[in-house]
This record gives sequence, structure tokens and C-alpha cells, in this order.
Amino acid sequence: MRTKKVQIFLILLFFILTLIYFKVDFGGSSTDKVFITITTFFFSIFTGFFITRQGNRYTKIREIISTFDGKMSGVYRVSGNISMSVQQKIGIVIKAHYEKIIDSKSWDYHFKNKSNSISEIHSILEQEIGGLKQESLRNQSIGRVLSNLGDCQVLRKNMVMLYQERIPSFQWFLIFFFVLILLATITVIPSVTFLLGSLMKSAFVVSIISVVIILYNLDNLHLFEKFIGENSALDVTEILSGKK
Repeated sequence: MRTKKVQIFLILLFFILTLIYFKVDFGGSSTDKVFITITTFFFSIFTGFFITRQGNRYTKIREIISTFDGKMSGVYRVSGNISMSVQQKIGIVIKAHYEKIIDSKSWDYHFKNKSNSISEIHSILEQEIGGLKQESLRNQSIGRVLSNLGDCQVLRKNMVMLYQERIPSFQWFLIFFFVLILLATITVIPSVTFLLGSLMKSAFVVSIISVVIILYNLDNLHLFEKFIGENSALDVTEILSGKK
């Protein structure tokens, strides 16, 4: 939904700018083209570097989330070897964990809000098993569940660190500074009654704004948010409901 709104905004902006550039003379016919060349060069370097960096960050988070979700579904499946009661109670906790993500349509729900899912599963194991002796299979299953929970805790910490690794304010200032220079220099290039020139100017401006929007969404991990968390969460809930 958010992506569609951005696309509609950019299309409308393109047509509005084309109309403005076609009819309005902003002056500045003697504007030095060197300004555009130099600013474009620095803008490309800055945005290219940060898009690559934030893209790698997104990839790492996506991999960690898929591993985390796999561990959680593994906890549920293996807990069935301990007892049906343990599996049902753990299933309730895991289902509640992922339903919050699906209902809020926010893959980072548990980063913004406190999550006790892992500690609740530990409590269930303590209450249901405690210091009782277990058969070999059940003992191994308990070990696998505890191992997966430990891995989930480490993965969560890694996700939190990557989630907080955003572009600093000063670097955003530099990016917007170059954007303003580019927009100003492009705007004053003569294009009144020149349709092709107006179209090219509008396309250039929309492209610059699109790059900044992509970078902003990557920085906030909203570019592919449906794929980064919601689909994986749905997969886990389908495992819990027996569909998979």
C-alpha cells in the first residue's frame, strides 16, 4: 500500500513538474553546467555508497529473520516429542508472537515493543518438566528446544543491532544538501515552450527524489517489509495450524 502511494505521488509529480517547466521561466539561462556535473557526481557517490551499505544490511536482517523463524518452528515441532501438553503451550506462545506481527503488519513489532516469547517458553519447560527425569528421546528433544531458544536469543540480539544501524543525521544532511543544489540548478535550465526539455527536467528531478525515497526506505527497512517479515511470519503460523 505504501509503495503504491509513493508511485502515484511520483507520477503526479512528474506531470506537474513538466507543466511548470513548460510554462514558467525561472531565469538563470547562464547557469554554469559545471554545478550540475559536480553535484551529480557527489550525489551519486554518497547515495550509491549508502544504498549498497543499507542493501547489505537489509539482506543480513532478512537472513537472520528466516533463521530465527526456522528455529522457532523447530522449537514447536521438537516439543511434540516432549509431550502434547508442552507442544500446545509452546504453540500458543509462538502463535501469539507472530500474530502480533501479522495483525499490526509491522515486521519489526517486537523491536518496537517488549517481547517475552523466549522467556515464556523457558517458563513452560520449567513448569512442565522441572527436575523430573526424562526418557532418552524426550531428554534429547528438550536439549534441542533449549539449543534453539539459545540460538534465537543470539539472533534477536543481532537483529536489534542491525535494526539500529541507520544512516547518521549529518550524512542525511549532506545528501539533502546535494539534492537541493541539483534541484535548484536543474530548475533554472531554460525549458519554456520546449516540451522535450521540460520532460527531461521533470524526469531528472523525479529520478533524484526516487533515489532518496529508496534510500530512506532501505534505511528504515520498509522497502520490502512484506517479504522481510510478514510472509515468514505467515509461514510459521501455518506450521502451527497444521497446514504445513
